[in-house]
Amino acid sequence: MTARVQNTTVSPEPGHAASITSLLRFMEEHEASYGPQHGEAARPQFFLSGNGEHDRVEINEQLYGVLKQAVEALNRGQSVSIAASDQQITTQQAGEILGISRPTVVQLIETGDLPAHVPGAVRRKLLLSDVLAYRDKIRARRTAFIAESAKEFGDLDQDEVKGLLHKAKKAR
Repeated sequence: MTARVQNTTVSPEPGHAASITSLLRFMEEHEASYGPQHGEAARPQFFLSGNGEHDRVEINEQLYGVLKQAVEALNRGQSVSIAASDQQITTQQAGEILGISRPTVVQLIETGDLPAHVPGAVRRKLLLSDVLAYRDKIRARRTAFIAESAKEFGDLDQDEVKGLLHKAKKAR
């Protein structure tokens, strides 16, 4: 298993130079008007808007920083490359995400239920995307089981449910 990498490169187009400069100027002016002298509470907010009046989402600081770096480079006439790669995590981190112990994660790896690799001599690494996909698969399976159980046992009264639970506990 290797981390997947996707590369995208964007080059400045001469017809868009004015709009790139305008966007950069807008970003810089808003940063200047909400600088440290205005306190933490007065940080600028930026949004991505859709067609509707209330159709918008805030751009977080991390994404804003990436966007600003891209706009600055394009404004200088440089191409911008973005390389997206899968994040690798440890078995401990995978356990925390899945809500299970690290040894259980190792067992899932050894049975082939969860893909992992060993980049060095000892430590296993997992792709975050694989762990999240496994979590979603388990949640879907759990939801289906609950729905099926509710259908099957939905018409039982409390005494019948208690009897079935008692019988199940004895069987263990």
